[in-house]
Amino acid sequence: MIQRIHRLFFYLLLVLLPTQLGYHFWPEWAHVLGRRVDYLSPTLYVTDILIFCVILFWAIESVSRGTYYELWKNEKRKQIIHTIIRNTKYVIPPLVFIALNIWFASNQPAALYKWLKVVEFGFLAWYIVKTKPQLSLVTIFLSVGVFYSSILAIAQFMLQHSVGGMFWWLGERTFSVDTPGIARVDSDVSLFKLRPYATFPHPNVLGGFLAVTLPLIILQIRKKLFLWSSLGLGTIALVLTFSRSAWAVGGIAIAFAIARSMNYELRIKRYVRIFVLLSIFVLFFASRFMIHNSVSESVVVRQELNSAAVKIWQQSPIAGVGLGNFLIKLPEFLPKKSVYYLQPVHNIYLLILTETGFIGLVLFGWFIISIIRNYEAGIMNYSLFTILLLGLVDHYPLTLQQGQLLFTLVAGLALAGRGKRHDKET
Repeated sequence: MIQRIHRLFFYLLLVLLPTQLGYHFWPEWAHVLGRRVDYLSPTLYVTDILIFCVILFWAIESVSRGTYYELWKNEKRKQIIHTIIRNTKYVIPPLVFIALNIWFASNQPAALYKWLKVVEFGFLAWYIVKTKPQLSLVTIFLSVGVFYSSILAIAQFMLQHSVGGMFWWLGERTFSVDTPGIARVDSDVSLFKLRPYATFPHPNVLGGFLAVTLPLIILQIRKKLFLWSSLGLGTIALVLTFSRSAWAVGGIAIAFAIARSMNYELRIKRYVRIFVLLSIFVLFFASRFMIHNSVSESVVVRQELNSAAVKIWQQSPIAGVGLGNFLIKLPEFLPKKSVYYLQPVHNIYLLILTETGFIGLVLFGWFIISIIRNYEAGIMNYSLFTILLLGLVDHYPLTLQQGQLLFTLVAGLALAGRGKRHDKET
């Protein structure tokens, strides 16, 4: 029985991935300019509890099977110890870097908390790598989240306010089209102004979630009626988010997934190169068009945050200003701006560079390259590169619980090295 419990918790985690129900703590160091900042608040999410249960019961299963005890009793244990000692040279430098990054951070508790989150998701990724969950099952359980998130998003758009009720327990916030700061459609023609959130913190995050998951559903769909329902509702919800970046990257990923499902004779490596280059091209020119042809305050904010990120990075170019400390430093470089500007820079690579410096960016690049090199080219290509491309124009893959979970899941499945095996399952 114990052997199955961790897998049940993992599948429940996939179903509840879109939710954001959690308890926020508000220590003094989670305030900037006297205002509570969600990005700094230590938060215990329901999904954190599920991750803990997954790791706990997996560890119990390993002990109950005597895996590690038998390994230690093995007559090759001296060789194993020697291997561990030899590989410490790869572990010690990152640990030293993390310690220095925390030590020199202006807000050390924030940096420590953010690194603990990195460790948490690192354990989850390790679990995925070692247990190698079947992608067809992963897709089915993810599609449950797509299904209810899409229904909720469509309902919010039609009602022009939150639905409430049981959805509050899934993390839906209370809002209407007249709520200050709410995301709206930039149009004077349509009667529908509210961009739907579902249970996500912003419509762009909902759009990113759908852009990553819909290609997976397409490639696993076959004749499964539920997957067809999730795909149809998810496509409608993606359109209603009015997230330009999710439209661009997700649309291209979906097109390539459809082509792949129809067995077009193209080599997968060429497929991926075309997908990445085309996505970058569309994102670049779309962003240039938005900058030169829009007076939207969100575009101005993004430009200001990008400029501030470069200036903050110049303060500590090698090791960064400390993980989670971008928002701590931001008021020094935007002193006359309102609290509306208190948000991370909308580019994960600039954010990593600012908070962890050149060393952190190199380590992140090494991590991504390791993922790409260590798995056979398969359908996880689309989801992985979709997240990385969305990271060029937004920060949620690294700063919000749902984005972190999604990135960890995709990275873990990719590192599991099951590309071609998954393809065969489709």
